[in-house]
Amino acid sequence: MLPETEKLWVYWIGEARISNSFQLNEKTQIEPFSSNLESRLTKNLSEARVRAIDAAMQMLRSALGCTLTKPYFTWIENNFPTMIEMMDELKFYPYPNNIQRRLDTLRQKNAKITEKYLLDQKRESQGKKVVEKPKEVPQRNNVDLTRLPLQEQNPGIIAWAKIAGHNWWPAMIIDYRDCCMREPSFGCQWIMWYGDYQIHHQLFMKFDKGIEKMRDYINNTKKHLYLVGVLQASKDYCSRLGVETKNWTLDDALKYFSKGKNSQASSYDTTKKDSVKIYDKYSTCIAEKLIELKKDTNVDDERTDVIKNSDDLRSAMNGNITFKSLCLRCLKVPKGKMDIHPFFEGSLCRECSDHYKPCMFLFGNDSKCFYCTVCAASGTMIICDKEDCPRVYCTACMKHLLCPTTYEQVLREDPWECFLCAKSQSFTDSFVKPRTNWKAKIISMFRTNFKSNVQQLVKRNREKKKIRVLSLFDGLSTGLLVLLKLGIAVDKYYASEIDPDALMVSATHFGDRVIHLGNVKGITKEKIKEIAPIDLLIGGSPCNDLSLANPARLGLHDPKGTGVLFFEYSRILDLVKKINNKRHLFWFYENVASMPTEYRLEINKHLGQEPDTIDSADFSPQHRLRLYWHNLPLEPHSLPNQEQQDVQDILTPHCQRYSLVKKIRTVTTKVNSLKQGKLALKPILMKDETDSLWITELEEIFGFPRHYTDVKNLSATKRQKLIGKSWSVQTLTAIFRSLCPFFECNTTETNRP
Repeated sequence: MLPETEKLWVYWIGEARISNSFQLNEKTQIEPFSSNLESRLTKNLSEARVRAIDAAMQMLRSALGCTLTKPYFTWIENNFPTMIEMMDELKFYPYPNNIQRRLDTLRQKNAKITEKYLLDQKRESQGKKVVEKPKEVPQRNNVDLTRLPLQEQNPGIIAWAKIAGHNWWPAMIIDYRDCCMREPSFGCQWIMWYGDYQIHHQLFMKFDKGIEKMRDYINNTKKHLYLVGVLQASKDYCSRLGVETKNWTLDDALKYFSKGKNSQASSYDTTKKDSVKIYDKYSTCIAEKLIELKKDTNVDDERTDVIKNSDDLRSAMNGNITFKSLCLRCLKVPKGKMDIHPFFEGSLCRECSDHYKPCMFLFGNDSKCFYCTVCAASGTMIICDKEDCPRVYCTACMKHLLCPTTYEQVLREDPWECFLCAKSQSFTDSFVKPRTNWKAKIISMFRTNFKSNVQQLVKRNREKKKIRVLSLFDGLSTGLLVLLKLGIAVDKYYASEIDPDALMVSATHFGDRVIHLGNVKGITKEKIKEIAPIDLLIGGSPCNDLSLANPARLGLHDPKGTGVLFFEYSRILDLVKKINNKRHLFWFYENVASMPTEYRLEINKHLGQEPDTIDSADFSPQHRLRLYWHNLPLEPHSLPNQEQQDVQDILTPHCQRYSLVKKIRTVTTKVNSLKQGKLALKPILMKDETDSLWITELEEIFGFPRHYTDVKNLSATKRQKLIGKSWSVQTLTAIFRSLCPFFECNTTETNRP
């Protein structure tokens, strides 16, 4: 069949037919399988619809490999409560047998018809002289000058906001952290005046323009609260311009704005430049409301009950046992082996430790951790106001363990530095004391069997040499790009890769500097002897069959999957160690953080240590949480800070492009991974319309030069797949910088290629 731009052919499941009378518009007629799933599986069930649903669910059952029961939505909720959206990423290709048979029949039937149609079209176009009409430039509607642009919607701005079903209301935009609210929904802002609501970014008006637009309504309304709000907003707005508003009435306010004296204030800066106080961005009236709201923060009942009912905790408080022997999560004395708690004086039993470790470095769009630093609980959190500290604390731990007598005082502190940041506080009322060496304890928590021999290496490597590298699953040769960026002199760079598109990109930028060895399975002991010695072995095998995001994953050992490729890395690592003739080998292996615990433990067993958990959001505009196993001489949570970047910083200039998120979620090979949130919304606003990230912008998010993958006329989809499988250049640069003292280096970093 013939393609058409922005339209798709679909196969109607259960009907054994193609939508052959017309194609479906991919933007308006096709939705993800998870959209309105409960309603579509339970309502308006005609006989034909039931037949189609049954066929679709049987396909899902076959793909997921489990027993199917009715009702279907209950089956999905019980078996895949957190993965309904992940079903959208399941691919049934090759097609199921019944669908493939139908497609083969249609192909044979349509082949001759299509050939005749194309021939007729060609003859017709040659026989007629087509006069093209000049395309009309679409006329853009007049821009609403009262709209408050997204880039000006900062905390502390006084504006007009509209709640669905209500009139425009005077409001102030607030930061959700300042009032202990949850992070706002995608594309929304929290506002406060005489209530707090989430407002979509398109429903804001500039205050000075809006008050003129609302003048008739203000003069005619009898809503007392509304009029009081307008007056207070006007007084706050004008007082920031140096106008004396103490004795103003509403008539004074309207009179002032009617004179047009405030035109210079449409985008004024509301913060006090020299102030470190969080609430200085707000008016006195709003700051008082926020503080009151913060005082009324709900204390988590479940965690409170655990604290109050713990006999072992009371024993520790009475001095009968030490806090060091107490698991700070379950508040019991572990019977078996235990790990230290990395941040506070105490321990974690093995079960709690397995739960705690994945939660330590899971950050939100605001670069703050999702889970409590003490107990890994979720819910309402007290957040450290220090910008570079990601730590948060649940209200129950704060009130009952960390500051039981000063809890109310802490809530009023502005700014508040947490227990790990503040140097002047003694925490005399705290039952649980912070560790002074918590950064070192994080490393020891994850490093189980690794003993550094860096000092001996430094002595041996007084005469620095060029580095010799073997890169497995090389992809876009990110490793070589980073080494050159750091100025490390590369003697040989051997690489194993089989993707033809990745090989083309690598060859375009590096030519014969990359010595390709073919498939990783073909790297034998003889080949290792031929290329030895190796100074650095790097690699990250495919993660699709290891990730929790893939319900159909095949795991580490299934020979049909890609998970088994990890053992190729392990095999080659062992070979290089034996053949390297006592020359020190640095090695580095990366994989997805969201893997089941049993996979991580299996990898630990073969590599001899726990991984470091690092999120690329620390270095780039993307959340990309990954596990890194290595023997490099670095402390991952003391990595050198690079220039902090948000998505807005990398958007193409001069195109009126604005980001609706600070950091995008992890980009994978799936096209939909560029969309954000449960509703899969496009993350960019361009000329008041939503848009996706451009591939050149995605390259820059990953740290590549723009147009790095723009070779061989590769499509945008193929380029995204290549980038989605790659490492973050910024993160790898921070990690590999630890190699600089051991090898010949230029004095300054380069920006190659």
